[in-house]
Amino acid sequence: MDLFKLMNDARKMQSQMKKLQKEIRKIREEGSSKDGNVKVVLSGEYNLEDIEINEITDSKKLKKAVKEAFQNARKKVDTRIKELTNEYMKGIPKDVQGFLS
Repeated sequence: MDLFKLMNDARKMQSQMKKLQKEIRKIREEGSSKDGNVKVVLSGEYNLEDIEINEITDSKKLKKAVKEAFQNARKKVDTRIKELTNEYMKGIPKDVQGFLS
């Protein structure tokens, strides 16, 4: 492979990764517990941005509902990050992408 082309492709990939990181920081996904009593909002960096808890008096039910809501939101964030990554990797040659593995 041409070293000059490889360097240019690497620069392009670096630029795309910076853009991807900015987009990931903008992500906000809501998740809720199965019973709908707890809702959370996670950022693309998995930070808890918001939490809403309806009346739950039992601490075990509350703990379970918070976990469910967090896991639900995390799955949505994961999916969105994968979608964005695939979108930003378009046009980057496979041999350059291999450096990420």
